[in-house]
Amino acid sequence: MAQRTWFITGVSSGFGRQLTEQILAREDRVIGTVRDTGKVADLVEHYPDSFRVEVLDVTDTAAIHEVLERSFAELGRIDVIISNAGYGLFGAAEELSDEQVEHIVATNLVGPIQLIRAALPHLRAQGGGRLIQISSYGGQVAFPGNSMYHPRDAQRGLSG
Repeated sequence: MAQRTWFITGVSSGFGRQLTEQILAREDRVIGTVRDTGKVADLVEHYPDSFRVEVLDVTDTAAIHEVLERSFAELGRIDVIISNAGYGLFGAAEELSDEQVEHIVATNLVGPIQLIRAALPHLRAQGGGRLIQISSYGGQVAFPGNSMYHPRDAQRGLSG
């Protein structure tokens, strides 16, 4: 199988890190985005020819466009784009600040939408590719204290 090029957001820990390690081990190329390059310094050192790290905060739409434009221009083709960056925010809905709510929505919803919007013209121009959105287990099971993922769960206490 020919070497593929992957673009993955949020590769410094968790699923993004594990996926990146597996892809690199099978000798594909990865452009991995992080907010702190120090967290992937070992990958840069171990895979200097196949791992490229980009600093990206997915809440910054202009930066998403810039990083994707540069990546497509320098590598020519990206076969798979995985939107993985995200986080959980725990607490009762009324206890969270407006800034916390706005940031999680910007990171977990708006960021992935903007990534897809920025990638589609490139994928169309190259004749195809894959877009994968990594989601949370929270779409299947609700947990107490996780009101930003489970708004209905936060309301259960109101009905008595």
